[in-house]
Amino acid sequence: MVNKWTWVALGVAIIALASVAFMLTTYHPASTGPTTGKAKLVLWVVPWGAGNFTVPNWATPGVVLAYQCNDPGASMPWINWAMYLIQQYVNEDRPVFINIFCEIYQPSYQWRGTLNYIELPQFIINDLKRIDPTGKGLYIGFSEEAACVANSTCRASMVKIYGELREQFPQAGLFYYASDGESADNVLALAREANLTLVGYDIWDYRYVNHTVEVPGYLMSNLKTIKDAGFNLLIGEVGFRYCDEYAYIEPASWTRKPTWNCTAPAVYMNQVLGELTSQLHPVYIGIWAWNDPTFGVIFNPYLMSALENYTKG
Repeated sequence: MVNKWTWVALGVAIIALASVAFMLTTYHPASTGPTTGKAKLVLWVVPWGAGNFTVPNWATPGVVLAYQCNDPGASMPWINWAMYLIQQYVNEDRPVFINIFCEIYQPSYQWRGTLNYIELPQFIINDLKRIDPTGKGLYIGFSEEAACVANSTCRASMVKIYGELREQFPQAGLFYYASDGESADNVLALAREANLTLVGYDIWDYRYVNHTVEVPGYLMSNLKTIKDAGFNLLIGEVGFRYCDEYAYIEPASWTRKPTWNCTAPAVYMNQVLGELTSQLHPVYIGIWAWNDPTFGVIFNPYLMSALENYTKG
């Protein structure tokens, strides 16, 4: 879910960042194996966000590799940023998720879920090969490619790209997570044809029932369908506007004016993670996002603490 930077968010972010700086710790290599029986958390790091990329050791770093889908070379600053960050995490011997965003950013934004084509340029594959020749410790994939996955021709091109990734990075995991409107049948077709490692949905729809934020039944059903088909479950994104009392309303909106409350999103996150974990037992849950100007965990110490406590059980 890509979000535009605003000067207002920048000012708030800088102030909030100072308040949580004390919470960032020196990195110690994280175990790649489960230690609590809960899902492992992936913190997505975005190129349009704040400049602190020190993902804490209790989570797995996830790098958003975003580029102009019809002209990838126009996005070299973002691509170079992503490669630099991936290299840093690999040097630290950490597993890394790489989330490929093939979208249209100029002259106006088009979400990748509306595009009926997909491109992964060879130079990006070559850059990743220089960082990690076998892909050991990498999880590489796409997300929210709704129109493409629903189109058999475009889906076939995705399967071909996944095949090339598997050939080039034989030790890497491959993933796909869908947006909430995607058919579970289409997602499963892609997962089977591409022989994916991790499959799932993101969560950008919530219900508020008796003072509790819940995942709607249709999404839980789709996730259960994926799990029952034998795939390792990935919840691609769970996110809330970082200090909004009503963050569950139009949750994906970065333009909705918040009602300032920094404890509420932490409560909601606890509720949603608890529901997903107890009912579905996913392998990974992605958190949107580490440094995003609207949803950034880094800007809310309560939210950060809730996530860390989740990993500790």
